[in-house]
Amino acid sequence: MKKIALYPGCSLEGTAQSYMTSLAAVLQALGREVEELKDWNCCGATSAHALDHDLYLGLATKNLALAEAQGFEEVLAPCAACYHRLASAQSEMTRDESLRAEVNAKSDLAYNGTVKVRNVLDFLARNIGPDKIKKTVKHPLAGKKVACYYGCLNTRIPRMKSFDDPAYPMTMDRVAEALGAKAIEWGYKTECCGASLFVTSEPTALRLSAKIIKDAVVRGADCLVVACPMCHNNLDTKQADIVREHGIERGLPVLFITQLMGLAFGIEPSRLRLADHFVSASSLEGAAT
Repeated sequence: MKKIALYPGCSLEGTAQSYMTSLAAVLQALGREVEELKDWNCCGATSAHALDHDLYLGLATKNLALAEAQGFEEVLAPCAACYHRLASAQSEMTRDESLRAEVNAKSDLAYNGTVKVRNVLDFLARNIGPDKIKKTVKHPLAGKKVACYYGCLNTRIPRMKSFDDPAYPMTMDRVAEALGAKAIEWGYKTECCGASLFVTSEPTALRLSAKIIKDAVVRGADCLVVACPMCHNNLDTKQADIVREHGIERGLPVLFITQLMGLAFGIEPSRLRLADHFVSASSLEGAAT
């Protein structure tokens, strides 16, 4: 097996700790080990990318160089934004040798372009695979309808071929169905939830998130499933306001895909940190009892 580094990113050690802990529990249940990248730093997120492209490249590339120096072949980035930034840097640096030489000259580490950045959905669907996931299931999620929400970052990186269909991806759907759940067909898989507009224009962001939640409810979904800390934050923490202000019939639990997997694997809800969320997932917790 390839030696894979886990890049947690800032969110998985902060507001999205439930993503980190549930990922660790699920990988343990699957018998797969990934080692956390030592001495990692922030990928630059949106702020560095928007304000100073050279700074962003330096921050992101340092992580890739560290992975190479530590003997890793791949870097697994669970956060959609981190994946987007690291994969974009990887693409840019491997396309332009002079740029790579320039960035390397400004740092203490040398990036050679050998390490590959992996999306968590791609890793689960291809490295693990539906068959292995099915064999690990102890409590099939039969009868549960899930809305797999990819958001606008996971499958869309400029000038890079995506691991899935950018407009109508299916990797998360395949993982959900391997758990026994029914992944609904809907048109909001990759619509933006509002992202950081919740800081600068909350009414706009509420309207965008409301469309996603309302359509999932209308189609009979029992929960929304995500693989992005920001999407989870927007759809979960703001959901009471969204449902009230936009006249939506009911709310929906919002789970990370790793939490949904954990429930089907029989992992205790406390280990998955479901209680961390604003919208109760008690309607789904019975699957782990």
